[in-house]
Amino acid sequence: MSTSIVRTLKNIYKSGIKRAAWQIQTHNDTKSGWLVGEDDYGNKYYETDNIEEIHLRTRWVEYNDRWTQIDISKVEPGWHYWLGYGTNTIPPNLKGDEKTVRAYPLPEKHKPNLTNTTGAYVTYNTAKPKFVPWVPEVKERV
Repeated sequence: MSTSIVRTLKNIYKSGIKRAAWQIQTHNDTKSGWLVGEDDYGNKYYETDNIEEIHLRTRWVEYNDRWTQIDISKVEPGWHYWLGYGTNTIPPNLKGDEKTVRAYPLPEKHKPNLTNTTGAYVTYNTAKPKFVPWVPEVKERV
């Protein structure tokens, strides 16, 4: 048996079959760890110290709306920095000067990432075409 199968079976045992099935569907992997915190959107952040876990994959987020499209833009910037191993201090534990202040306010409602959808941004091409298409001219036979 490979170690990845053993790790997967251990994680299924620790987290339960229902949660492991959901994790396989959304994360394509099973994970077990402890809850580190929750943000204003209701997303939950987890971490594990399992030595069998792949390097730099010991932190993850489980989104509040679990069954909709997974979108990293739903993660707040402080938590995003923590997920990317920029810091080991979780955002709620930051002191006054350590917290960042936005230069502009965040909108109340989240705007989803529309990549690969009909609502995606498409640039308008202002360049003149290099080739002019041939347009046939139809004339009467004589």
